[in-house]
Amino acid sequence: MDAITPPEPPMRLRDLIDAMRKLGKAMRDTGPQAAHVSDARGAALAVTTSEGAIVSMNRSAAALLGYTGAELAGKRLADIAHEEDRTDVERQLYAVDANEPFRSFDVTLAGRTGHRMHLHVYQQTFASGDADAPLRLLLFVEPLPAYGETTPHEAAQKDAYSRSIWLTRGQQRERERLAAELHDGMGQALTLIKLMVEDARMRLRRGQADDAAQLLDAAVLQIRDSIGEMRQICGELRPLALERLGLPAALSTLCRRVEQSVETLRVVLSCDVEDSEIPEHLKADIFRIVQEALNNVVKHAAASEIRIELQRDAAHLLLSIRDDGPGYDKHPLRPDDASSNGLGLIGMQHRVEAQGGAFTMNACDDGGTEVSARWRL
Repeated sequence: MDAITPPEPPMRLRDLIDAMRKLGKAMRDTGPQAAHVSDARGAALAVTTSEGAIVSMNRSAAALLGYTGAELAGKRLADIAHEEDRTDVERQLYAVDANEPFRSFDVTLAGRTGHRMHLHVYQQTFASGDADAPLRLLLFVEPLPAYGETTPHEAAQKDAYSRSIWLTRGQQRERERLAAELHDGMGQALTLIKLMVEDARMRLRRGQADDAAQLLDAAVLQIRDSIGEMRQICGELRPLALERLGLPAALSTLCRRVEQSVETLRVVLSCDVEDSEIPEHLKADIFRIVQEALNNVVKHAAASEIRIELQRDAAHLLLSIRDDGPGYDKHPLRPDDASSNGLGLIGMQHRVEAQGGAFTMNACDDGGTEVSARWRL
């Protein structure tokens, strides 16, 4: 697969968020099934050029295909398909009407293993820094089975069956992803540790105590790395702090951890909600949103203070995250920022709106950026 240089100038975060909002609205207008996402981590998203070259792809989309985002950056979507499917993929990608920036279509791509994957793609065209080089935001979904004309009762039964199939697919894919991560990461690490310990034991028997000690020290470091990797995998499935502490305490722990890792950053948390008042299905989403927002601020915002507020009124749960950095509209996104910053933010947006919430992101008048989410209770 030949690499293609990403377009210059790069995309703007405001345009990317606006494109996600338009894409989400257009998807909801097509029917309720369009709200489904393709991975337990969230929406499978990518940004491409008008020629189909991948500018950036988030972890969900890359994992769906069995790659990492870095491996796919600069490749053409048509290259991630079997030869007999490439013409159709290119035809779908080039079939763009300037008067209709949103469209949806089916493509067949190939994962790393060569397995053919039938995907439904929702696509929204949006402006880049170059008016003559628009970009496209893509969301990948594994479609549910379609049925012909049915009675309302039959339709309800088949819809329930289709959703059961979709959930089973998702569970199976998540098991495959975990198996691959455990095999490629933990499995190889444990094998290396075993070899180190065996080598150290042999050296001890030969009286080479210093060499054995060095090997054991290296094995200890490898064990520490493996523990960290295992914690990361477990945290992606369900943040452990949520189970042990509840959401307010988990958020407090997260904020303190960020403060400790960045000495020049102050994180202020104001939570006026009891854990029992927060709907169970929103807790993980809220934690992920705060986690992603903090990560983005630390990496990109050059801020000295972040204020997080979680409140409720009679009918809504309200979350806001505000920083005092220069503001997201002051600089465009570089291609290498798009996956970690831009697609992370619109992944949060999709997560909020998929639960019936409202997501906003604004540059503050006095500098900085505010990310807000609101859910009806």
